Amino acid sequence: MQQTMYSPDVAMGLGSIVYALSKLDGQFQPEETKVARQLLAESPYSDLAIAAVFLRDNVGETVEEAFAFGLRRMAVKRLELNKQTKKRFVNILLRVARAHDGISREEREFIRRFWRELQQL
Repeated sequence: MQQTMYSPDVAMGLGSIVYALSKLDGQFQPEETKVARQLLAESPYSDLAIAAVFLRDNVGETVEEAFAFGLRRMAVKRLELNKQTKKRFVNILLRVARAHDGISREEREFIRRFWRELQQL
C-alpha cells in the first residue's frame, strides 16, 4: 500500500481536527476514540497525531481552538497536502464520526467545513 508522507506538523494538525470532531457532542465516545486511534495509527507520525488528540482532551480545549490549531498546522505545510492526502483526512473524519450513532448533522457540517478549508490551503 502506498503511504503518503507528511511532516509531524501535519500529523499534529490531523490529530487536533480529529479531537475537535470527537468533541462536537461534548464528550469523547469510546467507539470514536477506538476508531480514531486505529486510523491514526496507520498514518505517518501516528504517535504525534494520537498524542495531539489526548493532549487537547487533557487541557479541555474547545472545538474551535482545536480546529483552528489543526488548520494552522496544515496551512504551514500546505505543500505536503495533495489531493489524495486531503481525501484521506476527510475519510478518517467520516469513519470516526460514523463510529458512534452514525454521522450527526453537526458532524457532517464540521466535515464539510474542514473540506472547504482544506481546498483553500
